[in-house]
Amino acid sequence: MRPYRFPFAHYHLLDVSDPARVRRWLGGVAGRCTTVAGLDAPSSQALNVALSWQGLSAIGTPQASLSSFPQEFQQGMAARADRLGDVGDSAPVHWDAPFDKGVHMLVVVSAMTPADRDAASAALLSDFRDNGLTLADTIDAKLLPGPDGRPVPIEHFGYRDGITQPAIEGSGEPMLPGAGVPEADGWRALKTGEFVLGRPDETGTIPDLPSPASLAGNGSFVVLRKLHQHVFAFRDFLKRSARDEADAALLAAKMMGRWRSGAPLALAAEHDDPVLAADAMRNNQFTYLDDLRGMNCPLGAHARRLNPRSGIAGPNGSSVHRHRLLRQGLPYGSHLPADASADDGAARGAVMLLVNADIARQFEFVQKVWINDGDFAGLGNDKDPMIGGNDGSGSFTIPRSGAPRRRLTGLPAFVSTRGGEYFFLPGIAALRFLAETPS
Repeated sequence: MRPYRFPFAHYHLLDVSDPARVRRWLGGVAGRCTTVAGLDAPSSQALNVALSWQGLSAIGTPQASLSSFPQEFQQGMAARADRLGDVGDSAPVHWDAPFDKGVHMLVVVSAMTPADRDAASAALLSDFRDNGLTLADTIDAKLLPGPDGRPVPIEHFGYRDGITQPAIEGSGEPMLPGAGVPEADGWRALKTGEFVLGRPDETGTIPDLPSPASLAGNGSFVVLRKLHQHVFAFRDFLKRSARDEADAALLAAKMMGRWRSGAPLALAAEHDDPVLAADAMRNNQFTYLDDLRGMNCPLGAHARRLNPRSGIAGPNGSSVHRHRLLRQGLPYGSHLPADASADDGAARGAVMLLVNADIARQFEFVQKVWINDGDFAGLGNDKDPMIGGNDGSGSFTIPRSGAPRRRLTGLPAFVSTRGGEYFFLPGIAALRFLAETPS
């Protein structure tokens, strides 16, 4: 319902070794998991638990319940790699352990300080050992340091992250302009059922749910993506493609859809505007209806692809709001110095947690169509220039008023998938149902 704003996290990836003990542990941890109500009280940390289909099977969930889950969740992310564009360097054969073999459970510890996070994780590690869980890996994620050393919400390419999130009905979050669905008199929040199981979605209906109801209610699905960022390759491409530093900044903004500060091209087409970027009431207040040709923000820009708003003509434009994702994530790995003369080979990137009620309609559609297929916007074979499955033959088109379009060619992959899985994010009642399930 709400994105966390904790700057530090541990993503614990676990396997089930003793089903009965794990079920008992799930019953006990239900009272410790963070809920929306918990976020309303001041807190220095949060705890959440999610299980893959293989994990649900491993703890002895009844077959009737297992088979009631959507097919894409049952198959898991690796089995659907071709559909997602996870091929070549992003193919599962290249994924980091333990994603190359599958993961049963995800336990996320989020905190305001590294000390709080580390203390909570240390206590959990003992918990895991005593309750039939085997730790496969822990991903250390945190905001990157700013110029003064304090953590700031930027990603490894140097751009502000986490600016826009979908407004969700009933979340308790303030309704910010641009966060929901545009209407004649302003903006409205998306229906809760787009993100929470058992609630009406944008069609006014409650879709088929996993059974029984005590398992599905107030739950959701979370897509985990571990994405390696080729930072030096991105910088080098800009340097080779641009006339000077100012032109490199412009090219990067055109590819991202926002300037380095986070100011959107839709509102600041000519130059960066940090004041606009810092204003939550303005930095997301646009629809692209006044820029259908992409003169300000190219149709294929990363930010525009992930949320086309009202900027798609024809029948595809009427269902844009059915593909929204609640994004939660943090960088991992160290910052590559600005003066680096070569790729240092270090692992760095982002762990993304994408919350949605329908993996196929939301995450998989965005990944397959909006990110890796340009036809939805009349762009032919162009992919997302930042996170699309480019292979060195990709291209990116920049329309220009009163001048020939500018076309960047030879785009390599700036991001490669290094792991991922589909998880069921159970509500509190569902955790207790799983705890009581007989083997």
